[in-house]
Formats: sequence, C-alpha cells, structure tokens
Amino acid sequence: MSPSLVMHIRPALPQDLPEIAQLHEANWRRDYAGVLPEYALGAHLTDYMARKWHNGALRDRRCLVARDGAGTLLGFAAMLDSGPDEHAFLDNLHVAPAFRAHGIGRALMSSVAVLAIPGPLSLEVLCANMQARAIYKAWGGEESAEFADDILGVSVPAVTVTWRDTVWLADRLSGADV
Repeated sequence: MSPSLVMHIRPALPQDLPEIAQLHEANWRRDYAGVLPEYALGAHLTDYMARKWHNGALRDRRCLVARDGAGTLLGFAAMLDSGPDEHAFLDNLHVAPAFRAHGIGRALMSSVAVLAIPGPLSLEVLCANMQARAIYKAWGGEESAEFADDILGVSVPAVTVTWRDTVWLADRLSGADV
C-alpha cells in the first residue's frame, strides 16, 4: 500500500450500497469493454447492478469496504459463505481504477481470507481479465479448466481460482513467511 494512502476496511453498511453499485458498474464497463457486447454494458448493466445491490444485498453476502481517511470508496469485496463448490466464494473484488496498485485489493483479499478460515476460498474470473488472473496466480491461486460463464446473458470463457488453505493465503497476503 502507498505510504501516503490511509485506508480503513470495515463491513459494508446499507448506506454503502449505492457507491458499491456505482463502482461495480464502472469497473465492468471499463474492464469488460470488448469482452461483452455494448448492449450488455448499457442500461442492462445498470438494471443488473440495481438488482444485485438492492437494500437487502447485505443479508445474503458478507461485504467489506475500503475507504480512505476522507471517506472515499477505494474498493470492496463481497463473499458468500457457500458458493458453487460448497465453500467460501468471493463473489466480487473491485478497486477503483484511480486507487489500483496501492495494495487495496491485497488488503481486501487478506480480510476475505481471514473470514473464510479454515476452509478453501474460490472465485470466478473471466479468461480475458489477464491482469486479475496474474494477480490471483501471484497470490497462489490455482485455476480450473476453462468453462462457459453466463454474464448478463452472454456466454464468456472463465476459470475458477481456488485457494485450498485460507490460513496460508492470509499469511501470504500479510507478508508472513509461509
């Protein structure tokens, strides 16, 4: 993390949901341009995010937000206690583009790993998202075989990334010797 950036991670509150939806939508528009068709990244995406981040969204997932000292949303992570493989599943990990490469994603992932202890943790990532895949590999994640994922009604190639030992992952992300 950048020495000049102050960051606080805390559980998301209902009042955080509109900003979470905005960041999630903006990142998808930016990161999936050219991967998903334009029509999927327009009003369809806005409607999807409104449904996903509705007022009750925090009942079915654990969500953390990272904010700076002024209260600006730097990023968020959302985890389901049981995903497709019956263990902890990271549904979303997003950092605002202006704050990428400052350790925010790493800090959020470390917090998620602690929440997932003692079992495995997995997530799905689009094959085209090479930057995220490289980061997850550097963090020790193991990729599955490619599969077709449905994103906004569009079939896209994806992989599942799994960390079998969340204690090891938390230690690795914190810089502890593993």
